Amino acid sequence: MSTETVNQIVERLVQAGPLTPERFAALLGAPLKPGEVNPYWKFYTFELPQGPFARGELRLNTTGDGALLILEPRDPPGLGQADVDRAALGPRLSVMPNLRISPEGIETEVFQKDGVQVSTQWTLSSRRLRSLVLKWAPRESAGPRQSAGPGPAPAANSN
Repeated sequence: MSTETVNQIVERLVQAGPLTPERFAALLGAPLKPGEVNPYWKFYTFELPQGPFARGELRLNTTGDGALLILEPRDPPGLGQADVDRAALGPRLSVMPNLRISPEGIETEVFQKDGVQVSTQWTLSSRRLRSLVLKWAPRESAGPRQSAGPGPAPAANSN
């Protein structure tokens, strides 16, 4: 059995359908471990047994119409820009460098694919993928919303 590419995984995940823990667990092929809960968000973590990503975090808003999925690459071997067909992620909406993230800074590219925002975070010098983030934005409503956090959150390294 061959391992899915990053782009095949993104293609599968953007078709998420209902934004429920059960649906994401099925798409990821891994159980979700419940974490923090607040009035706006439910947090889950997971470990992936195989493929290019080792672990991640899922944040589901409590209204059920928004989600943030953060995937951390398996290291080693890690993922470089040659491992991701960025053109297949859809139109690029923005590029944001952040030199304050150690050790070498990061660059976040934001794309739009099938109504889902897909963000890649690359280390600036070595061009290694630090995280891949998919965001399903809630439908616009009249009331204020709470953010799932500041943009594509850098995933904590457990190394």
